[in-house]
Amino acid sequence: MPLAKKIDHIAIAVKDLDAAVKTYTTHFGFPVVSQANLPAVGIRLANLRVGDVDLELFTPTRDDIAPAKSLAERGEGVYVLSLEVDNLEAAIGQLKAKNIKVGEITPAGDGKSRLAYISPKATHGVLLQLIERPQP
Repeated sequence: MPLAKKIDHIAIAVKDLDAAVKTYTTHFGFPVVSQANLPAVGIRLANLRVGDVDLELFTPTRDDIAPAKSLAERGEGVYVLSLEVDNLEAAIGQLKAKNIKVGEITPAGDGKSRLAYISPKATHGVLLQLIERPQP
């Protein structure tokens, strides 16, 4: 059985959120489904829908967070691939049983979901995020 049930979203770090939203809506026709300013997390974001997956375009609003450092060092581009799981603790347990390093569980920016990051050393350089959404 797969660890995740679906790709939740792909987060893309951008320098100018408004310009990026215009690019993705104008050139590709992806609709904006939500926008948020999350001062506690240090980002502004816009979610655009592509099928049943969101592209999360975001820009850091503070220099002291990891995404800001990544943007400064590597430039714009894919930052994280988020995988939705039904049970975050169970998913983490499966990975740790395979000696895969997973970070601590933290609340997501929406205040409802929970997430944890998998070390890129275990994923061929890709920062993966496990996210558990509240069940309706």
